Amino acid sequence: MNLKSRNLLTYVMFFLVLTILTVVLYNTYKINESDTILSNIKSEVQQNEYVDFSEIVDGDWDNIILVTPYTDKAEIKKKYGIDANRISDFSVAYREDRVLILFCKGESIQNYIYWFGSVSSSENEKLYGSFQIKREDTEFKTDKTSSNSTPLNLICVKE
Repeated sequence: MNLKSRNLLTYVMFFLVLTILTVVLYNTYKINESDTILSNIKSEVQQNEYVDFSEIVDGDWDNIILVTPYTDKAEIKKKYGIDANRISDFSVAYREDRVLILFCKGESIQNYIYWFGSVSSSENEKLYGSFQIKREDTEFKTDKTSSNSTPLNLICVKE
């Protein structure tokens, strides 16, 4: 093998390793929806009239952001300073059948779930834009008027 072929092989191997490393780091950077959190919340909603996320959602988070349908990543960045690019499935930007709930620590997303139903800021006030709530205020009343086939609605309890 001559020197020119050897150098070419070295460059190809370098770029191959660099590409693999980039893909691995990118997938590490992205976070997926937490099935455990969603399951815990669904279970609690089915059993109780009130659900307190601060008691049933473990982890290091100090606030949640409720992101309504048709909200894009740029709006979250502008309003809260949070980079939503870490979310592997950001379908809330073009879907209206669910609400994205971000569990954040400061300006960093720790976990997220999609809630198939609606979330209201009060019993009389529908949520039309994203809304941030401190951990200690994450108690919701469940709307039991929904049929079994329809997702339950959550209403933020304000004190």
